[in-house]
Amino acid sequence: MVAGAQIAKRDSQEAIPKIPGRRAQWGREDPIAVDWKRYSAHLSAHEEREFAPFVHELIARAFAVIRPLFLSGTRVHTKADASPVTAADRKTEAALRRHIEKRYPTHGIVGEEYGVRQGERYRWILDPIDGTKAFISNCFLFGTLIALERDDGEGYRPVLGCIAHAAAGWALVGHVRRTTLFGSDGIERRARVRAARPLAQSTVLATSIPGLPQEDSDPSALRVVQAAALARTWGDCFGYFALATGGADAMLDPVLSYWDVAAVVPVVEGAGGRVSSWRGGDPLREPSLIASSGALHEEILALLRNASTDTAFQP
Repeated sequence: MVAGAQIAKRDSQEAIPKIPGRRAQWGREDPIAVDWKRYSAHLSAHEEREFAPFVHELIARAFAVIRPLFLSGTRVHTKADASPVTAADRKTEAALRRHIEKRYPTHGIVGEEYGVRQGERYRWILDPIDGTKAFISNCFLFGTLIALERDDGEGYRPVLGCIAHAAAGWALVGHVRRTTLFGSDGIERRARVRAARPLAQSTVLATSIPGLPQEDSDPSALRVVQAAALARTWGDCFGYFALATGGADAMLDPVLSYWDVAAVVPVVEGAGGRVSSWRGGDPLREPSLIASSGALHEEILALLRNASTDTAFQP
């Protein structure tokens, strides 16, 4: 196993930190038994051998770009949609795209910063800095989202996903059968959601504060927050990291982009959790997310439905 302090030399001879455990044999695990629909597709043994190590190469490249820029006072620009962007967002995606294009020139790429590159059968979905607002606020909860999707003739579905936190040195890599937690210090272990519990005993996370007149906030989520034992805005991709590692019971995001969703789906499902759109459907077709440990998912959906139809509800 590779120690976190070691480095790898790639073709460019650039020193790149490695995330350990990149050869974990996930395919030996039995599928997790669940009673709900899953939206990620099966990852074959051949695909695991081919692509899982490559995901770790991408994580290492992202970390190498992001770490020197975090806490450095990097200049913030405003995009056309009024969202912030920094050199870390753009340089990280550019580095990931170059590495993918060199190794897999026929694969497609969809990235938040540089758009769509058409390809054949496989495509990579990239969100280089998920949580740019956290990044520019010197908050450690931002991360990098990477997904690999496969088109089996009925459209693309994710087969492999990654949530990687450069500042903290942790990464989750998952597919429908298993999600694994990797640490820069050499730790490697299976990630699992918490045991079932009702919402009244649960921790619920959200990116935005429900009820406030701000971006991507849905006042109906306030009912879920009020019903929970504990609610915190430890959001963006970290909320799904916390859920998949057993640190929380649910994570809420009413409005997302596709690159926010694709990597999260296999990570949460591989940890035994459940995902859906805000209305209970396919989060890949309706980019939004409710992610949970499973048993309380219907309770959350019922509260959201009731809030949206109750004209007397006031946040």
